[in-house]
Amino acid sequence: MDRVLWILNGCGLEGGSVTGGPVRFHEISSRWIGRADQLLMTTAGGERLCRSLGNEVADVLVRASLFLRREPVRAFRLWSYLVTALLWRRRAAAFRTFLGRDGDAARIVTVSDYFCDIVPARALQRATGAKWTAWIHHRELPPSQRPGNRLVNSLTWRMQEWSFRQIARHADAAWLYDTDAGDLARERLIALGMAPGRIRRMRCGIDLASVSAAPEPAAKAVDAVMVGVRPNKGLHDILPVWERVLSKRPGSTLLLAGGMSGEGELLEEIRRKGLGGVIRVARQEGGPLPAGEYHALLKTARIMFAPSHEEGWGIAVCEAMAAGLPVVAYDLPVYRRIYGDAFRKVPCFDYDAFADALVGVLDTASEFAALRAAGLARAAGFGWDEIASADFAVLFP
Repeated sequence: MDRVLWILNGCGLEGGSVTGGPVRFHEISSRWIGRADQLLMTTAGGERLCRSLGNEVADVLVRASLFLRREPVRAFRLWSYLVTALLWRRRAAAFRTFLGRDGDAARIVTVSDYFCDIVPARALQRATGAKWTAWIHHRELPPSQRPGNRLVNSLTWRMQEWSFRQIARHADAAWLYDTDAGDLARERLIALGMAPGRIRRMRCGIDLASVSAAPEPAAKAVDAVMVGVRPNKGLHDILPVWERVLSKRPGSTLLLAGGMSGEGELLEEIRRKGLGGVIRVARQEGGPLPAGEYHALLKTARIMFAPSHEEGWGIAVCEAMAAGLPVVAYDLPVYRRIYGDAFRKVPCFDYDAFADALVGVLDTASEFAALRAAGLARAAGFGWDEIASADFAVLFP
């Protein structure tokens, strides 16, 4: 039978933040059960995240720390990548045995371009002859153009540059999203010497059945929901925008949900300003909510507030559309390319315009209904079943 070794080491010791790479892995690999033998190389955090998503692919864990069991600070993640890149070899025999030496039947798929995925992929490709496919979800912005810590941003940008060089030189194929970020990644890989024929466009999707099955509440609990509270997802835009909303529409409520990072100062500022009654946080101890509960949570809001500064694809936006929520978001090229006119566009990083748009959608019945209908229609074309079948046919022609 065909064999797939998945490599997903980017979660380190923690598995609380749900991002596009692990979600795509889960949705694709779950639909390949019975079609191929599968094994996952991951860390303790990756295992927790995958199990919380309901993934059943067998795994072999690699170390992400020398001594600790929890990450003391978020920046520890970079150190965990280095530990994993060095110590995965302690379990190398299990991966070599799984792959065997029949290169035609074995595939290695790196779920991210983090170097802790790339290092073992290249070594196992060389040792076994298995073909390596690298997934790339986004192109890092230069440090000066990205919100958040400048030092961390510089490190992640340089790390991706190193990974791109390895992928361009050694990967049998690179799969990129059909987005502007994917275009930038493609241009960079070609500039580094990768043949265009080895680069494929991949699609992302959502679990339409789960969204549809989630119950509709008798009454909406909040005006808006934001999913993913991190600097590059618009963490620093939340208060400036929402305070402007409140000045125009007093009492408007916002729910912050999904994976969070660096939110401490924001939550303290919300408390200090006495906004805890209108901005609240949905936290899930021990990992993300199961899909059904998460989709039900989405449906407790009237609209989605999406102030992201950069996106690989935008799964949360598509899920919100499928749940019947009009989406208000910055006019990012990726959103425009994938969702067209199915969301309310806001000039990038204009707080006043964002507040006006949110209030307008909440209080204008005709615009609310038109965006809801457009979003439902657009999201209907992104089901995982079709995408997983197409991916398998390409990986095992």
